[in-house]
Amino acid sequence: MNDTQNAPSLSQAQRLKKLAQEGHFSYDVAFAVMGEEKKDELDKVVIKNDTLRKYFPRSFTPKQMEDTIIKLLEQWQRKQQRQNER
Repeated sequence: MNDTQNAPSLSQAQRLKKLAQEGHFSYDVAFAVMGEEKKDELDKVVIKNDTLRKYFPRSFTPKQMEDTIIKLLEQWQRKQQRQNER
């Protein structure tokens, strides 16, 4: 888990347990299983707090940062649409 910086999903944990019971468990197998992209990770974008903090005042809450980012993205999208219409 330290090498891949994530915890196994339920299905990954079950597969790892089965591999161990069958005698096929090794570091390489575990690393391969843990390196797989999880279903819920496919739909997420995560930006670390440290990355965002340099753009926002310390007084901003995570919700305020999210609202501001969404507002800016909406403005950017409208600008892109206007440019594509030309």
